[in-house]
Amino acid sequence: MLRAALRAADPTAMATLVSSLVAATARIDPEGDSATLDQLVESLAGTSYAETTAALHVIAALLADELEAARIRRVLAGRRHPMPDHVVGVADVSVSRAARMGDELGDGDNVILGLEWPGTRGVTAVVYVDEAFGTRVKDVFLVPEPFDTVCGWYRDALVEQGRDRHEVAEISTADARATLLDAVATGDAPDAPLTPEGWSGPDGEDLGWPAARAFVDMLLRRMPEGGTSVLTSMGYPSMSAGEAAERFLASRHVTDDDLEDLDVDGAAHLLALDAEAGAGHPLRWSPTQVELALTQRLPWSLAAGEPALESVPAVLPDFVRFAHEEMAITPAATAETLAAVDDWMPTFERLMVASSAARWREVGHLVEAFESGDHAPLLLHSLAEEVGGREALDSLEADPLPSGRPAVDAVEEDAREPLAEIMALVDGWFDGSSRLEDAATLGAEWRTATHRLLVWSAERDPGWLRRRADPRGRAAGAIWATGIANRLVGPQGLVLVKDLAADLGVRGALASKAEALLRAWGVPAWEVFADLGDPRLLVSTRRAEIIALRDRWHD
Repeated sequence: MLRAALRAADPTAMATLVSSLVAATARIDPEGDSATLDQLVESLAGTSYAETTAALHVIAALLADELEAARIRRVLAGRRHPMPDHVVGVADVSVSRAARMGDELGDGDNVILGLEWPGTRGVTAVVYVDEAFGTRVKDVFLVPEPFDTVCGWYRDALVEQGRDRHEVAEISTADARATLLDAVATGDAPDAPLTPEGWSGPDGEDLGWPAARAFVDMLLRRMPEGGTSVLTSMGYPSMSAGEAAERFLASRHVTDDDLEDLDVDGAAHLLALDAEAGAGHPLRWSPTQVELALTQRLPWSLAAGEPALESVPAVLPDFVRFAHEEMAITPAATAETLAAVDDWMPTFERLMVASSAARWREVGHLVEAFESGDHAPLLLHSLAEEVGGREALDSLEADPLPSGRPAVDAVEEDAREPLAEIMALVDGWFDGSSRLEDAATLGAEWRTATHRLLVWSAERDPGWLRRRADPRGRAAGAIWATGIANRLVGPQGLVLVKDLAADLGVRGALASKAEALLRAWGVPAWEVFADLGDPRLLVSTRRAEIIALRDRWHD
C-alpha cells in the first residue's frame, strides 16, 4: 500500500493512506492484537525504505504531540531517500480559503477547504457534515484540484439541479474551523445519536471518516480561531413545535372537512414534536427524515394518542407542503420528500398496528401516568396481563381449582406417550414431596395447574414433545413454571428452586427446562414471574391476592 501511494499520480494518496493508519491506531484497544501508534512508528523507523520514510514524513506532520513529532524528525534526519515535494510538503499545508454548500433540506452541508500544499497546483478538502443522524462529520475526501475549480464543479451541479449556484458560498476559514469543530465534538459526544449499521456513501463506498480524522485535525490546528458555526440548520427560524403545529392548523392546508373526520390537531402536534426531537426543527422534513419518522420513531411514539397516529397518513403530506412553504424549499425538493412519504407510509401503517409497537405505546403511556403520580392504570394493567386481559380481571373469582387431569383427546396421538411420562413424574413429585405436607389443598390446585399447562401446551403445539429431552427435566420445568406464576416457588413460596431440582434429580437452571413448554404455550421469552395469561392456571390464593389488589386500585 505504501509503495502504491508513493508512486501514485494523486499527490494526496500518501497523506490519505497514512492518515487512515494513524486513525486506526487511535481506535484500537491497547490490550488487543492491533498495532498502537507507537508500534506503527517503531515499525516504520526500523525499516529504512523510501516508502517508510515517506510515511514518517506524513506522520510527523499529522501528530499534535510535538515531542513525538520531533522524535520522528530525528529519525528522518538520518534518512537519505529523495522525497517528492508533495510528501515533504504535508508539513507546510495551510488552509487559505473556505466555502460552504448547504443542503436546503438540512440533511447535511459540504465544508470546502482550499489548501496551499507545496508540490501541488492546489488541493481541495471536502468535508461532509451529516445532520440526518445528529450533527457529525460523515465523509472527507481530498481532490487534487484548486479550490476555485472544485467550487465551480459544485456550482455547475447546482444549476443542473435547478438550484442557485450561489448556494456555494465562500466563508471565512475561522467560520469553517468552528463549523467542523462543532461537528466533530457533537459526533464524539457519549449521547450522540446512533448511525445506521453499515453506514456508507450513496453508492455503498467506504466513507472517509474517521479514516481522514488525523489529517482534518491537522488542518483544524492550522486554521484561525474566533469563528462561528455556519451550518444550514443554524439559519432555521426559531420556532417551537407548538407554534409550528398551530401555524399549520391555521394555514390553507387544513380544511373543515379534515377537522371533521381526523384528529388533525393531534397529528399536527405529533409531527411537529417528532421533527423537533428527531430532526432538530419542527418544520424540517426531508426524504431521510420522512423515512426515519415513519419507520423508526412515530410507530412507537408516546407523544399522542391513537387517533392522532391513525391520522398521520392523511396529515403528513399536507404538513410537509406547509413546512416547505415556510422554509422556502424548492418544488423539486418538496416533490422528492412527498415521494418518500408515499414510499414509506405503507411501512408505517404496518408497524403502527404491529403488536410490538402497540404494546410499547400502551405500556409507555401507563408508565408516564405512573411517573406523574397516577399509579393505578399501570398496576391494573399488570394484573390484567397476569390473568389474560381486563375483562378476565374484572370477572375474576377465587374458587379453588378442581382436582383431576384434563382430557388429552385433542393432543396428537404420537405426542401422548411422552406427555403421559412427564405427567406421571409430575404426579410422583406431588404425591411424594414432604414439602407440601402442610399445604395439601394448595398442592392439589398446583398439580391441576401443572397438568393443564402440559396438556394445553401439547394441544397448541406438540412439536416440543417430539424432540428428545429428559422427561425429568420437562416435569421439573412444568412444576417450576406454574410455581413461579403462582408465587409458590422461591424464598417466599412452598419450595425452593434448588430443592425442586434435587427432588427430581435435575441439574441446571429450571427456566431452561421449561423453555420449550412455555414457547408452545405462547410465552415468547420466559422471565422469572412472567405471566401465563390465563386464570385457569392460577391457584385460588394467587387469584384472591389479585382480586384484593384489583379492588384496592379500582378505588
